[in-house]
Amino acid sequence: MKVTRHRDKILEALREWFRIHKQAPTLEELCVELGMQPRQRATLQRWLQKMRGIDVEWEDNTARSLRLLTNVPEVEPGSQIPVTETLRYLATGLAEWEKREPQERSNIPKALRVGMSRMYLTSLLQGDEEAPSNLPEFFNWTKKSVVEWKPAAEIKHLSPEVTLIEDGLVSDFALQWRVTGSDVEMQVQEKILHDVLEYCRANQLEEHYRALRKLIIERPVLPYPEYRRLLSSTQLRPLRDFLLQIYVDLSDLAGDNIYHFCPRCKYVMRRRQDETYRCRNMTCEQLSAKDSLPPLPPVPKHEAETWKAVTPGVHRYGTLPGLWEIHLAETLTKMGVRVTLWPEIDEFDLLVEFSKKVRWAIDVKDWSYLDEERLKKVEYRFDTTETFVVFPSEREDILRIRVERQRLEPELGGVRLRLVSEIVLLAQKNLEKKNNA
Repeated sequence: MKVTRHRDKILEALREWFRIHKQAPTLEELCVELGMQPRQRATLQRWLQKMRGIDVEWEDNTARSLRLLTNVPEVEPGSQIPVTETLRYLATGLAEWEKREPQERSNIPKALRVGMSRMYLTSLLQGDEEAPSNLPEFFNWTKKSVVEWKPAAEIKHLSPEVTLIEDGLVSDFALQWRVTGSDVEMQVQEKILHDVLEYCRANQLEEHYRALRKLIIERPVLPYPEYRRLLSSTQLRPLRDFLLQIYVDLSDLAGDNIYHFCPRCKYVMRRRQDETYRCRNMTCEQLSAKDSLPPLPPVPKHEAETWKAVTPGVHRYGTLPGLWEIHLAETLTKMGVRVTLWPEIDEFDLLVEFSKKVRWAIDVKDWSYLDEERLKKVEYRFDTTETFVVFPSEREDILRIRVERQRLEPELGGVRLRLVSEIVLLAQKNLEKKNNA
């Protein structure tokens, strides 16, 4: 049979379309899915004609009758329930369970219950019935090699010797995979950002990493056609598997008849008991009121059914802190300063260059309290003239940076603490000095 070079791309777009929609796409909609202009529908129709009777079929003169002749999997293995997230739930739950007194161990930690449920469901979806279905079976499984669980094959370079429990104790492997924090679900979701970072560093994907970071900050919610186009874009295609985990269906986050979005972070808001809508982040609420930000247009349920949104964990640990980073970068850029976001694949947040001799390394911290231990881990950059840890000026009432830095800076090896407003003022002075020279 004759197959065009466009066949795989069309089939992939159609499979993804039918995963979301019950009705077939129009030619114009399929053009959008493929990143083509609607006016190119005649070209697309010629390609489809070559596939007719082999891959696709339709009824002549009948709208939305296009259908696939090849089998379409109901679930894409690994994309619906990421195995890495499942292992993090299991590792976190086991570590918590081990810390409990023997008489308290009958009460299974939530993270462990979630991990076991996801593990069992993943195996069912993949047609594998080897996953343990009860607690005794699970603890027997934890002593076996993780790679014996077939879905774990998607994790590269996993040693066959790795187990979750070793010699009666939670293994080092499990302790490396566990997460800490009061909200395990958000912490597990946040870990995907670390996976993206490690993957991009291993493969030297700096521009791709930057594109993904900007996407989750600037577009935490987006319509499906745009999401689909981004998956196929040059910059984001290498990170497609991560995007499939980062973005979930908007309807999974809220079941409202109409969806409202925060005017500052653009994420879906929660409906309160008094029928008002509020952002999940209090800082957004305060800044939206302070800056009189206009509300964003709401989206009705029938339209939002195919929209995508980042998970709450990615929103909390990626979108929100990233807003401060991009804001500072844009402010300095408008002043005429050269700014690079997340240089050297996120070695720090901003590289600010006034000249070849004057360069600043900046880490932006959106903290609710001054974490001295984490501050001491920030390393002074000897390839720059200054290394700053910068905090939003709005946090000064809580953090008291102007007072605390006098005590802390002598112990930070040259790293200096500043507010955003102070950095902007210092940049203005540097520019004036440069212009007067």
